Amino acid sequence: MFEWAAFVNLFLYALVASQPLFYAVALSHASRVLSAPAYIELRNAINAVMKRRVPMLYLGTLVSCIGVLGASFGAGDRWMAKTSAVALAALVGDAVLMLRVNVPINGVIETWTTTRYPADWETYRTRWMAVFAVRQILLGAGFVSLLAGVVFR
Repeated sequence: MFEWAAFVNLFLYALVASQPLFYAVALSHASRVLSAPAYIELRNAINAVMKRRVPMLYLGTLVSCIGVLGASFGAGDRWMAKTSAVALAALVGDAVLMLRVNVPINGVIETWTTTRYPADWETYRTRWMAVFAVRQILLGAGFVSLLAGVVFR
């Protein structure tokens, strides 16, 4: 049973971590070279999809992380407990940054149109990307920690 919980946890965490990984590999550079209207269209299209899909994915991942952490303690598996705790802390840190910084910036950008946006729109994009870079590091570290917990048990 524990192996299945760890598998589900790793799978869900991989889904959460894949979005910032894709962003780091391809989308971040593309976003930096877009004009304001193109960036606004892209950001708002992504936001519309993410609002529907991300909350349940994060909640499921959070529950699975807590479950595996608890099961690790219960089984006396200190290594898996440590790596799960790191992954959980990284996920919570990512969620806090997302909710405190990225989501509010997304809300501001949603009020813009491709013809009506502030002159300093690039400041919003730069701030969003800087915080997202920290989130990428957090989720990457959390995923690697979970992977190490499973592989090196």
